Amino acid sequence: MNTEELRLITTYASLAPSIHNTRPWRFTALGHTVEVHADPERQLSYLDESARQLHLSCGAAVEFARLAFRALGYSCIVRLAPRADDPLLVATLTAGGPDTALAIERRLFEAGARRYTDRGPYADSAVPSAVIARMREAAAAVGCWVRVLDRPGDRLLASMLLQKAAAIEAEDPRYRDELDRWRRTDVCVDGVPVAAAPRWPADLVPDVPLRDFRGTSSPHSARPQERPDVERDTLVLLGSDADDRLSWLRTGRALAALLLTATDANVVAQPLGQVTDIPATRVQLQRVLGLLGYPQLLLRMGYGSGRPTTGRRPVDETLAVPARA
Repeated sequence: MNTEELRLITTYASLAPSIHNTRPWRFTALGHTVEVHADPERQLSYLDESARQLHLSCGAAVEFARLAFRALGYSCIVRLAPRADDPLLVATLTAGGPDTALAIERRLFEAGARRYTDRGPYADSAVPSAVIARMREAAAAVGCWVRVLDRPGDRLLASMLLQKAAAIEAEDPRYRDELDRWRRTDVCVDGVPVAAAPRWPADLVPDVPLRDFRGTSSPHSARPQERPDVERDTLVLLGSDADDRLSWLRTGRALAALLLTATDANVVAQPLGQVTDIPATRVQLQRVLGLLGYPQLLLRMGYGSGRPTTGRRPVDETLAVPARA
């Protein structure tokens, strides 16, 4: 592989979603292999003390990198957490011989540049069951599962736990300080721009709490005397059978595959991370939904009308290509 191809792979991998758009990864190119390393300096100290979400983020970058290998016409061998003595080395991806990408792989690769997190209102249309089925298949391919919270009781329980988690976070100054650190008010290469968290119309509110990146009390502007319409989006829960470092990396790959499958169908998403941020509410969500596995991330999904506004770190900040001996 040449340097141009390695730069393309790592540039594309950096399009992957990450918690607060922290982009907590570094890449090293060694011949035909790309190493993916976690960057602990970009770990969220309050929301992610266990590094679970850092590993989810890195796992998503691994899956994006795999699709880039495939789009370039290479087979690709992925090894997650390949060395016990190097916990920051989360994966290696090695090119094999020439191998034509499948049609679905090409479509998902093309979707990567269009994918974005949409925090605004969605159209009044549910995500079709056929799209949900494809997302389930994509997650299952890397050992994870998807559950749609389509029963009224499930939505209510999830909403209550989201409210509880949001209140816990809002009351802690460490959370507010961390959010301030990653909130952006101008052009940026990481973090979440205020423009990516638009205000909702006065006559419409979501039925679940959304994370506020604007530094205000609410993402919408409904006045108390009004009775706004309530938006009920498709709620999708992504989870795993185990809850260890390897499972988190697999879940990150599943998240990438799920979101790219959705993007291919013109469906957008927003993480509802509060409920899984807080260990207590994450356990409660597992119990009230009767899950045998572990909830990793809850998302709202639907048909949006926004545009991508978050930045990406330049490849030269994340890629190292050691000189050949």
